[in-house]
Amino acid sequence: MSVVDAQAIILGDLRALRRVRARHFMPALVLSLLLVGGFLLLGGLRPDLWLQPPTQLAAQLAVWLLCLVALPAVGLGLWFPPRALRMVLAIAAVIAAVVAALGPGLFAMFSGTGQGPQVDKCVAGTFGSGLALLAIGVLSGAFAARRRAGSAIWVSGGVALMALDAVVWHCPSEDMRHNLFSHLGAALLLLLLASVVAVVMHRRQRPAPA
Repeated sequence: MSVVDAQAIILGDLRALRRVRARHFMPALVLSLLLVGGFLLLGGLRPDLWLQPPTQLAAQLAVWLLCLVALPAVGLGLWFPPRALRMVLAIAAVIAAVVAALGPGLFAMFSGTGQGPQVDKCVAGTFGSGLALLAIGVLSGAFAARRRAGSAIWVSGGVALMALDAVVWHCPSEDMRHNLFSHLGAALLLLLLASVVAVVMHRRQRPAPA
């Protein structure tokens, strides 16, 4: 067998594996969309959704794209971007999350006025939707799709971003400190929790090496 034939076989096997993984995890993605859609349907969309500053709305749309497509694709082994592009994705996710939650009034939170840290409806909504999404990931085996445990962190990042965007699209608050603590802060805590769960489930669900 020539080197070219061997490479063709390997590439064919990888494409087949990606198709199998895509079919396997598609129901989990659909269920996640239904869950977030149900949350927004029951809670209602913020009345000023399409009247937000263009940069903030663009960031929120970017977060949806990252949490529904890019991050899960990396974590599930459907996309293998080079290291530099993975770093760009991670940085873009952080920037998009901050702008999506806080908007152009980013520095107004340092004025010392507004709501301080507390457990309110937005925190409950972030953790409620986030934990439900986390359960979908655990039951579908999404955190153990790839050999490396770091892949599970990409999926947990998608979970946290999805919960953040759902709450941001529901809550019309212009209080920067509320948005900082109850939106962005809650999503960060959810990310930490989801990452721990993701790594633990990766170790438990991955088959032991022969």
